[in-house]
Order: sequence, then structure tokens, then C-alpha cells
Amino acid sequence: MEFSFATISFIDISVLSICMITVWWLKKQVDRYKVQSEEAEQRYNTVVEQHNALVQEFRTFQSTADRRYNTLQEEHSTLQEEHNILQQAFSTFQSAADQHYNTLQKAHITLEEEHIALQEAHNTLQEKHNIGQREQEILKHEQETLKEENANLRAGIDAITREHKALQTAHDRLSGRHDELVERVMPVFEILAREKLMEINARNET
Repeated sequence: MEFSFATISFIDISVLSICMITVWWLKKQVDRYKVQSEEAEQRYNTVVEQHNALVQEFRTFQSTADRRYNTLQEEHSTLQEEHNILQQAFSTFQSAADQHYNTLQKAHITLEEEHIALQEAHNTLQEKHNIGQREQEILKHEQETLKEENANLRAGIDAITREHKALQTAHDRLSGRHDELVERVMPVFEILAREKLMEINARNET
């Protein structure tokens, strides 16, 4: 089969177009993976910053909770001692009232009033103790919630890290493929350019 000059030019142009389209497509792929890699890295940095902020908040909260717990524990011990003292005083007054009831009716009335006052103080101390127990339970629940959030953030960071590594690997692989195709295509471009220049020179001489 004979090829005319027009046929050879069309084939050259077709090959050149295919090569250029291939290089353009590879460059687009490399750029797309590069953008995805940068976005993944930004998301990773954002999650790491959020994680560090939550860790710092958790540590601050835990320190505050520990101090609050120790304070409540000391208050509870103090209130318990006061309760025991009041209970002993109550028992003493009650015993004295029973022993001298017949002869010391007025003293018994006074002691009865003191007994009521002591009972109110006891109830107040018991209420404070119950409030302290409830606050301790709330702090413990909040501490467990922060631990769960911390674990979820760690899992999110691990997932994003894996995604970032996968995108980086794909980017490196496509970059290598792009360089390889450029090395293969450039000699063809040079040959076609020389042939085309020779054809132009031949036309000019004719």
C-alpha cells in the first residue's frame, strides 16, 4: 500500500496528538492526586490540632476534678468527724436527760431543744455529704465521656493517616509513570520534528 505525503503527515499528527493527550492526562492525574494529598494532609493537621486541644482540656479538667474530689473528700472527713462529735454529744445529753428526767425537768427541756438543733445540724451535714457524692459521680461520668471522645479522635487520626499514606503512594507512583512516559515520548517528538523540518526544507528547495 502506498502512502502519500498527506497520509504520512496525518499519521504523524495523530501520533503527536495521542502523545500530547497522554502526557496531559497523566499531568491532570498527578495534579489531582497532589491536591487530594494536600487536602488529606490539611485534614490530618486539623484533626491533630483538635486532638491536642482536647487532650489539654481533658488534662486540665482531670486536674480540676482531682482537686475538687480531694477537697470534697477532706470536707467529708471533717463533716464525718463533726457528725461523730455531735452524735456523741447528742448521746451524752440524751443519757443525762434520761438519768435526771424526774429531778431536772427543766434541764430535760433544754436538752431536748439542743437535741433538735443537733439533729438539724446532722441532717444538714448528711445533705452536704449526699451532694458531695452526687458531684463526685458527675465528675466521674464526665471523665469517662472525655476518655471516649479521646479514643474516637485517635481512631479518626489513624484512619486519616492511612488515607494520607495511600494517597502519597499513589502520587509517587503516578509521578514516576509521568517521568517515564515523558522520557519515552520526547525522543519521538524530536524525531518527528527533525523529519518535519527536513520535509519543509525539501519543499523550499523544490
